[in-house]
Amino acid sequence: MIGARSRVAVIFGASLIALSLFGTTAQADDKAKLSLSATVSAKYQQDQIQLVFTALTEADDSGAANAQLIRSLNDAQKRLGKPDGVSISSGATQIYPVYGQKNEPTMWRGRGELVLDSLDILAASQAADKLTGLLALSRVNFSLSDQARREAHLLLTARAAKAFREKADMTAKAFGYEKYDIISLEMTDSGEMVGIRPMLMGRMASADAISTPALDLQPGQESVSVTVSGWVQLR
Repeated sequence: MIGARSRVAVIFGASLIALSLFGTTAQADDKAKLSLSATVSAKYQQDQIQLVFTALTEADDSGAANAQLIRSLNDAQKRLGKPDGVSISSGATQIYPVYGQKNEPTMWRGRGELVLDSLDILAASQAADKLTGLLALSRVNFSLSDQARREAHLLLTARAAKAFREKADMTAKAFGYEKYDIISLEMTDSGEMVGIRPMLMGRMASADAISTPALDLQPGQESVSVTVSGWVQLR
């Protein structure tokens, strides 16, 4: 479970943002309002990978460049086949001229992408190894999957709500009040990468090699936080 491995930090921030008294002194106990916020954050191992491969072609005319590009991408997809647990899609494709000194096209170049997405890093690495010699690996992106992020938000929301109530109770008693009523609430969440971005390591194996994956893909961690803020009335 995600929650069992996460290290949760509760950040209380300023204990008191605003304390306002309205009306007469006799009515003050019923009119004291307090603005509070509580943030809970945790780091999670990224469980989703995206590999972007690029095909480059060059020809005397646009038609030939386009044909070569399509051939390269089709050959790559045939070699990949349909690997279990790996989604394959087409990325950006472009054919463009290269101009010479007379401002006329001297040649045409093509660039196309093949994108691999997976929740299985090992399967993605093995699929990537099949493309050695055909396409260049241009990008590797790690992230939290939608399912992992939903689970993280559910867990952190419950903890942030508890932290907010504890903070409201503690602050109310510090000012001599026994109870509080929640007037309004607002919740925000965020996620960001932490630590060093993953790097490609090892060597690219030959297309015929039967061995461990040539790409040593190491996911990083991502920080997810949930903040609960709102107004309470002390009584």
